Amino acid sequence: MDLDRHPLAHLRRQHHWSMNDLASLIRAEARRRGLRSGVDRNRIWLWETGRTTPSEESQSLLADVLGIPDADLRRLGWPGWLPAFETPALFSPSGSRAVLREVQVTRMDRRSFLVLSSSALVEMAADWARIEPRHLDQALGGRSVDEELLQWLEQRSGELRALATGPHPQVSGLIDAHLNTTVDLIAQDRYTAAAGRRLHAVAAELAHCAAWQRFDADRHADAQCHWQAAVHAAHQAGDRDLAAVALSDLAYQATWLSRPADAVRALGHARSRTRTPAARSLLDVRLARACAVLQDTQGTQRALASAENELERIRPQETPPVVSWMSMADVNADAGRCWLDLGDPDRAAAAIDAGLGELQPRRSRTKAVFLTYRAEGALHGRDASAAAADARAALDTALESGAARCVDLVSSLISRLDDRTEQPMVELREYARERLAT
Repeated sequence: MDLDRHPLAHLRRQHHWSMNDLASLIRAEARRRGLRSGVDRNRIWLWETGRTTPSEESQSLLADVLGIPDADLRRLGWPGWLPAFETPALFSPSGSRAVLREVQVTRMDRRSFLVLSSSALVEMAADWARIEPRHLDQALGGRSVDEELLQWLEQRSGELRALATGPHPQVSGLIDAHLNTTVDLIAQDRYTAAAGRRLHAVAAELAHCAAWQRFDADRHADAQCHWQAAVHAAHQAGDRDLAAVALSDLAYQATWLSRPADAVRALGHARSRTRTPAARSLLDVRLARACAVLQDTQGTQRALASAENELERIRPQETPPVVSWMSMADVNADAGRCWLDLGDPDRAAAAIDAGLGELQPRRSRTKAVFLTYRAEGALHGRDASAAAADARAALDTALESGAARCVDLVSSLISRLDDRTEQPMVELREYARERLAT
């Protein structure tokens, strides 16, 4: 499927414009103003691939073509002002229902850019941090959802969450089916206030699982949509930790897709209302990752120290399921990625080794990612044999997990080794070609 990797490409597709068509429209708008513009097809391509940013004059001309006021250009910046992003819904019962309904829509989404702009992501995190859930003060008409159905939905969502951590490709469809059923029940308004909170809690948990299924499949816009739904549903359920974790997942995605500054800002809001040490530890680790990409050594060290301190305060009986997996293995291995980003491969290797040694065997996707990081660290240390062995293990683990995101990560590392002539690297490339061809 042909993907629109930039919002401008998505808008062109909507209007049935080629790059030449859009360039002609911009030049025509310039002539209307008595100006001359050198925008051509190649310039449009440079904008859409992120190689250059349009000048203020070119953005103004493009805005006129699209009917966008100049004030939006200054307020939102490029490319946030392009009318291809979604506007975050209000944190209210009606707003949350609209977001939950959105995850039920079946559509061929050709967008692979994120549907929330940088400002919108941070705005949503800030809104959630300051707005308390509105309690449903009375039963909402009609026949109430009974206790037996509620218990069944809660039990099934817990079972599906456990299955989603392993290599079970069929679980994605089950999660979607149960999420759709829960959203339908919420929309029918046939429950008491207490039952409504429980229904929203189930919807939040399922939407959160569905988001990770899509993130692992490299379906980033769809993942973002589901994480946004999880934040809203958790908000209506009064589950602060689940909402904060879903916001931190959006931040992690932003870092993964080279938007670490957005992650830092969103995580600041998300952490402000967490309730348990495990949730705070997770958010601290993700903050450390974003700070490391930004080359903020002090910020990285503070965040990692805080993550360890919070981890020591964890009480298993008080830790919600959404972060029950959080452990020193995650802190160590993610710290290793941080030290790699900050140019300290020896410290990175020690941390990743510790993390892999403590990681639960069932967490295959996490293992694939950490093995890829260790392979990258071995390359920094010029140990071709170790790098090749870890890259091979990472590829096997990623393929077994079925997570396209993990396969892409290790494949990208191997593709950067094309100019290496050492025998382990030659054998690794041949092995990768055979494995990826099957």
